[in-house]
Amino acid sequence: MLTSGIYLCEIIAEETPRVLTHCRRCKKTTEFYCSEKFRMNAQQKHLDVWLIYRCSHCDSTWNYEILSRVHARLIDKELHRKFEDNDRETAWRYAFQTEQLRKGSSGVNTAIPYQLVVERMEECEGSLTLLLSTKYPFELRLDKVLSELLGLSRSKLERMAEEGRIRFSLPGATLRSKLKEDLQVTVLAAP
Repeated sequence: MLTSGIYLCEIIAEETPRVLTHCRRCKKTTEFYCSEKFRMNAQQKHLDVWLIYRCSHCDSTWNYEILSRVHARLIDKELHRKFEDNDRETAWRYAFQTEQLRKGSSGVNTAIPYQLVVERMEECEGSLTLLLSTKYPFELRLDKVLSELLGLSRSKLERMAEEGRIRFSLPGATLRSKLKEDLQVTVLAAP
Protein backbone atom coordinates (compact mmCIF):
# COMPACT_ATOMS: atom_id res chain seq x y z
CA MET A 1 0.00 0.00 0.00
CA LEU A 2 1.24 3.48 -0.87
CA THR A 3 1.96 5.96 1.92
CA SER A 4 1.77 9.76 1.77
CA GLY A 5 3.80 11.38 -0.98
CA ILE A 6 3.72 12.01 -4.72
CA TYR A 7 3.83 9.04 -7.06
CA LEU A 8 4.08 8.70 -10.80
CA CYS A 9 1.85 5.77 -11.82
CA GLU A 10 2.18 4.58 -15.40
CA ILE A 11 -0.46 2.21 -16.75
CA ILE A 12 1.10 0.08 -19.49
CA ALA A 13 -1.15 -1.90 -21.84
CA GLU A 14 0.18 -5.40 -22.51
CA GLU A 15 -1.87 -5.87 -25.69
CA THR A 16 -4.22 -3.93 -27.94
CA PRO A 17 -8.02 -3.99 -27.67
CA ARG A 18 -9.71 -6.79 -29.59
CA VAL A 19 -12.33 -6.09 -32.22
CA LEU A 20 -15.58 -8.04 -32.41
CA THR A 21 -16.70 -8.55 -35.99
CA HIS A 22 -18.13 -11.20 -38.30
CA CYS A 23 -15.62 -13.81 -39.45
CA ARG A 24 -16.35 -15.16 -42.92
CA ARG A 25 -14.57 -18.44 -42.25
CA CYS A 26 -16.02 -19.08 -38.74
CA LYS A 27 -19.42 -17.78 -39.95
CA LYS A 28 -20.05 -15.95 -36.68
CA THR A 29 -18.97 -12.87 -34.75
CA THR A 30 -15.58 -13.48 -33.14
CA GLU A 31 -12.70 -11.52 -31.63
CA PHE A 32 -9.98 -10.27 -33.93
CA TYR A 33 -6.55 -9.24 -32.63
CA CYS A 34 -4.25 -6.61 -34.12
CA SER A 35 -1.51 -8.22 -36.24
CA GLU A 36 0.60 -5.03 -36.02
CA LYS A 37 0.85 -5.12 -39.82
CA PHE A 38 -0.41 -2.67 -42.43
CA ARG A 39 -1.71 -3.32 -45.92
CA MET A 40 -1.13 -0.61 -48.50
CA ASN A 41 -2.61 -0.32 -51.96
CA ALA A 42 -1.65 2.34 -54.49
CA GLN A 43 -3.91 3.18 -57.39
CA GLN A 44 -2.24 5.69 -59.66
CA LYS A 45 -1.33 8.51 -57.25
CA HIS A 46 -3.85 7.57 -54.56
CA LEU A 47 -3.18 5.39 -51.55
CA ASP A 48 -5.29 3.16 -49.31
CA VAL A 49 -4.00 1.90 -45.95
CA TRP A 50 -5.51 -0.70 -43.62
CA LEU A 51 -4.44 -2.15 -40.28
CA ILE A 52 -4.75 -5.94 -40.47
CA TYR A 53 -6.57 -7.86 -37.75
CA ARG A 54 -6.66 -11.65 -37.43
CA CYS A 55 -9.42 -13.91 -36.14
CA SER A 56 -8.56 -15.42 -32.75
CA HIS A 57 -10.02 -18.77 -33.87
CA CYS A 58 -9.11 -19.34 -37.52
CA ASP A 59 -6.54 -16.61 -38.29
CA SER A 60 -8.55 -15.14 -41.20
CA THR A 61 -8.15 -11.39 -41.67
CA TRP A 62 -10.26 -8.28 -41.22
CA ASN A 63 -8.91 -4.92 -42.42
CA TYR A 64 -9.47 -1.71 -40.49
CA GLU A 65 -9.44 1.21 -42.93
CA ILE A 66 -7.04 4.00 -41.97
CA LEU A 67 -6.71 5.94 -45.24
CA SER A 68 -8.87 5.75 -48.34
CA ARG A 69 -8.01 7.26 -51.70
CA VAL A 70 -5.61 9.83 -50.28
CA HIS A 71 -3.23 11.45 -52.72
CA ALA A 72 0.27 10.14 -51.96
CA ARG A 73 1.59 13.73 -51.83
CA LEU A 74 -0.68 14.52 -48.88
CA ILE A 75 0.70 11.76 -46.64
CA ASP A 76 3.56 12.67 -44.34
CA LYS A 77 6.72 10.91 -45.58
CA GLU A 78 7.59 9.66 -42.09
CA LEU A 79 4.09 8.21 -41.60
CA HIS A 80 4.26 6.58 -45.03
CA ARG A 81 7.57 4.96 -44.07
CA LYS A 82 6.04 3.70 -40.81
CA PHE A 83 3.18 2.09 -42.74
CA GLU A 84 5.67 0.42 -45.09
CA ASP A 85 7.85 -0.80 -42.19
CA ASN A 86 4.88 -2.09 -40.17
CA ASP A 87 5.94 0.14 -37.29
CA ARG A 88 4.57 -1.39 -34.06
CA GLU A 89 4.10 1.96 -32.30
CA THR A 90 2.05 3.31 -35.20
CA ALA A 91 -0.04 0.13 -35.37
CA TRP A 92 -0.78 0.39 -31.62
CA ARG A 93 -1.75 4.05 -31.96
CA TYR A 94 -4.40 3.13 -34.54
CA ALA A 95 -5.45 -0.03 -32.64
CA PHE A 96 -6.36 2.12 -29.63
CA GLN A 97 -8.73 4.36 -31.62
CA THR A 98 -11.65 2.53 -30.06
CA GLU A 99 -14.36 4.99 -31.12
CA GLN A 100 -13.36 4.64 -34.78
CA LEU A 101 -13.03 0.86 -34.47
CA ARG A 102 -16.56 0.62 -33.03
CA LYS A 103 -17.97 2.33 -36.14
CA GLY A 104 -16.67 -0.40 -38.44
CA SER A 105 -17.27 -3.44 -36.24
CA SER A 106 -19.73 -5.08 -33.85
CA GLY A 107 -17.78 -3.83 -30.83
CA VAL A 108 -14.40 -3.45 -29.15
CA ASN A 109 -13.18 -5.37 -26.11
CA THR A 110 -11.09 -2.89 -24.10
CA ALA A 111 -10.70 -5.20 -21.08
CA ILE A 112 -7.04 -5.88 -21.70
CA PRO A 113 -4.23 -6.86 -19.36
CA TYR A 114 -2.00 -4.06 -18.10
CA GLN A 115 0.88 -3.36 -15.73
CA LEU A 116 1.13 -0.64 -13.12
CA VAL A 117 4.58 0.89 -12.77
CA VAL A 118 4.78 3.10 -9.69
CA GLU A 119 7.65 5.45 -8.89
CA ARG A 120 7.79 7.62 -5.77
CA MET A 121 8.65 11.18 -6.77
CA GLU A 122 8.78 12.88 -3.36
CA GLU A 123 7.55 12.65 0.20
CA CYS A 124 4.91 14.91 1.69
CA GLU A 125 2.81 14.76 4.85
CA GLY A 126 -0.93 14.29 5.08
CA SER A 127 -1.88 13.48 1.51
CA LEU A 128 -1.17 11.09 -1.30
CA THR A 129 -0.92 12.41 -4.86
CA LEU A 130 -1.03 10.02 -7.79
CA LEU A 131 -0.02 11.21 -11.25
CA LEU A 132 -1.75 8.66 -13.49
CA SER A 133 -0.59 8.36 -17.06
CA THR A 134 -1.16 5.98 -19.92
CA LYS A 135 0.27 6.03 -23.41
CA TYR A 136 -2.86 4.51 -24.92
CA PRO A 137 -6.38 5.27 -23.65
CA PHE A 138 -8.16 1.95 -23.18
CA GLU A 139 -11.14 2.94 -21.07
CA LEU A 140 -9.89 1.66 -17.73
CA ARG A 141 -12.11 2.82 -14.87
CA LEU A 142 -10.46 5.00 -12.22
CA ASP A 143 -11.95 3.09 -9.30
CA LYS A 144 -10.33 -0.13 -10.58
CA VAL A 145 -6.90 1.49 -10.85
CA LEU A 146 -7.15 3.26 -7.49
CA SER A 147 -8.38 0.10 -5.78
CA GLU A 148 -5.35 -1.76 -7.09
CA LEU A 149 -2.88 1.03 -6.22
CA LEU A 150 -4.22 1.76 -2.75
CA GLY A 151 -5.23 -1.76 -1.74
CA LEU A 152 -8.75 -0.56 -0.90
CA SER A 153 -12.15 -1.88 -1.94
CA ARG A 154 -14.18 0.11 -4.43
CA SER A 155 -16.88 0.69 -1.79
CA LYS A 156 -14.26 2.16 0.58
CA LEU A 157 -13.06 4.45 -2.22
CA GLU A 158 -16.67 5.51 -2.86
CA ARG A 159 -17.09 6.46 0.82
CA MET A 160 -13.84 8.43 0.72
CA ALA A 161 -15.01 10.29 -2.40
CA GLU A 162 -18.34 11.11 -0.73
CA GLU A 163 -16.38 12.52 2.24
CA GLY A 164 -14.41 14.74 -0.16
CA ARG A 165 -11.14 12.91 0.51
CA ILE A 166 -10.52 12.02 -3.15
CA ARG A 167 -10.02 14.87 -5.63
CA PHE A 168 -9.34 14.84 -9.36
CA SER A 169 -7.46 17.39 -11.48
CA LEU A 170 -10.03 17.19 -14.30
CA PRO A 171 -13.42 18.80 -13.74
CA GLY A 172 -16.25 16.30 -13.83
CA ALA A 173 -14.00 13.29 -13.21
CA THR A 174 -15.38 10.68 -10.80
CA LEU A 175 -14.34 7.24 -9.61
CA ARG A 176 -16.46 5.74 -12.40
CA SER A 177 -14.76 7.81 -15.11
CA LYS A 178 -12.57 6.11 -17.67
CA LEU A 179 -8.90 7.03 -17.70
CA LYS A 180 -8.48 8.61 -21.14
CA GLU A 181 -5.69 11.09 -20.47
CA ASP A 182 -3.16 11.98 -17.80
CA LEU A 183 -4.84 12.69 -14.48
CA GLN A 184 -3.80 13.79 -11.02
CA VAL A 185 -5.62 12.23 -8.08
CA THR A 186 -5.18 13.54 -4.53
CA VAL A 187 -6.18 11.38 -1.59
CA LEU A 188 -6.46 13.31 1.66
CA ALA A 189 -5.74 11.66 5.01
CA ALA A 190 -8.65 10.93 7.34
CA PRO A 191 -9.46 13.91 9.60
